[in-house]
Amino acid sequence: MSVQPFDSLHEDLIHDVAYDFYGKRFVTCSSDQKLKVWEFNQETNTWEQVDSWKAHECSVLKVAWAHPEFGQVIASCSFDRSIRIWEEQEHESKNSGKRWMEKARLIDAKGSVQDIAFAPNFMGLRLASIAADGVLRIYEALEVSDLTQWTLMDEINVHSSRNANPSTFKDAEESYCLSWCPSRYQFPMIVVGCGKENSAKIFRCDQNSKWRSCEILDGHQDLVHDVDWAPNMGRSYQLIATASKDTRVRIYKLTGNKDGFKVDAVAEFLDHDREVWKVKWNVTGTILSSAGDDGKVRLWKAGNEEGFKCMGVVCNDRQSSNDTMET
Repeated sequence: MSVQPFDSLHEDLIHDVAYDFYGKRFVTCSSDQKLKVWEFNQETNTWEQVDSWKAHECSVLKVAWAHPEFGQVIASCSFDRSIRIWEEQEHESKNSGKRWMEKARLIDAKGSVQDIAFAPNFMGLRLASIAADGVLRIYEALEVSDLTQWTLMDEINVHSSRNANPSTFKDAEESYCLSWCPSRYQFPMIVVGCGKENSAKIFRCDQNSKWRSCEILDGHQDLVHDVDWAPNMGRSYQLIATASKDTRVRIYKLTGNKDGFKVDAVAEFLDHDREVWKVKWNVTGTILSSAGDDGKVRLWKAGNEEGFKCMGVVCNDRQSSNDTMET
């Protein structure tokens, strides 16, 4: 399966892409310090830029789109150590540079903010962030009608040995990522890729609203670049995928027990044969996509007895590939 590239109109490296809830728009962020919003034109069958603006003072690393029940809201984070909240102003014309207004600026991090994610909508308008200082921060907009007011609810050091002075650890030494558990039938949980520890950890909020470190997803030989917690559509267990600098995609199965979860590594793929940067489950948690430095997106699906296997590869038309899409 192949795709046609289009001009991103960015002037530097693109770090992240995030679709809205309906998949009809997406936002890109770049080292050119800009955010760009795109819409799909069904008449021309192309993606068109509908707004672009300077969002930060340094490279923009990640973007996230909130659930539409809270309006059209985007969060972005950057090397400038800030998180910025943007809200669409529908009365402003497209491509005016004024359609997205900055509503709040969160500046608690002591290092570059490396990942952000909105919580599942049933938890309210909450935003989790992880910065190079090794601190997981959780914010909440107590009044969703007023996005200028955000409260820092929790700060959790992801490395217990760094509790005394996490700010001594430099941005260049670390790489962090996070993903919320999407299940409404569990206590709130977040999986965090933990920098130089070459592992991912699950943090759970208990009945006393205290966050604590729980299970560890180990086996990585280098940095964990990305984590994604699968939606649970009636399964009796949870699935988490990781992407690593060690060229591997891994899938972990979490089975509930009296102490939390029993963690089993159920899949490990070397097909990219290059550094893997991104993993993402589909909305039913049945198909996993991964992207790496081989320039390809690979799709993984669980078979009845064979476990997960590659069901297809998406590549640029300029790349040669013998991979075919299975139906």
